[in-house]
Amino acid sequence: MIAMIEGEVMYRGSGFVIVRSNNIGYKIFLPDQVAMTLRGVVTLYTHEAIRESDHELFGLTTIEALELFWKLITVSGVGPKSAQRIVFTEEIESVKKKISNGDLAFLTSVPGIGKKTAQKIILELKGVLVEEETSNGGDEDAISALQALGYTRRDAEQILSTVEGETTEERIRAALKMLGK
Repeated sequence: MIAMIEGEVMYRGSGFVIVRSNNIGYKIFLPDQVAMTLRGVVTLYTHEAIRESDHELFGLTTIEALELFWKLITVSGVGPKSAQRIVFTEEIESVKKKISNGDLAFLTSVPGIGKKTAQKIILELKGVLVEEETSNGGDEDAISALQALGYTRRDAEQILSTVEGETTEERIRAALKMLGK
C-alpha cells in the first residue's frame, strides 16, 4: 500500500493533483479547495483504494487525518470519497470531537452523508475517537488487556487512573475488582 508520497506538484485539476516523485506521476484525489492550494514540493499521506476497475489514491495532509480516514472507511456505507469529505470539513480534532459528541447535524451537512450513515458513524466511532493519552508501556499494556476483555479504551483509562499497583498485572487485577463492583 502506498501510504505517503513526497514530491513536486506537477498539475492541479478539479478534485486531484498530480505529484511527481522519483520521475513517476501519481494522481492523488483531494477536495478542490485543497488541490488548488498545493504548490511546489508536498508530502501527502495516502490511502490506496483498489477495486476491479479502479486503482485510486486519496490524499490527506497529515498522518492524523489519514488515521481518522481509515477509521471512517471501516464504517459500513462510508467509502473513501465520503470519508475524505468528512476529514476535510474542519480541523481533525474538531471533527473527532463532533463525532464523539454525536453531532448528527454536522455529519449530515457533509455532501453524500445521509442520516442513516451519520448515525452509523456516530454509533461505531463514538468511543474509538477518544484521544489516546501518552502513557508508559505498563499502562498501555494494562489498557490493551482490559480492552481485550471487552472494556472500552475510555473505561480502561478511567479505571486505571484510580488504581494502584507496582506491576501491570497488579494494576489489571485492581482495575477488574473495581469494574466488578
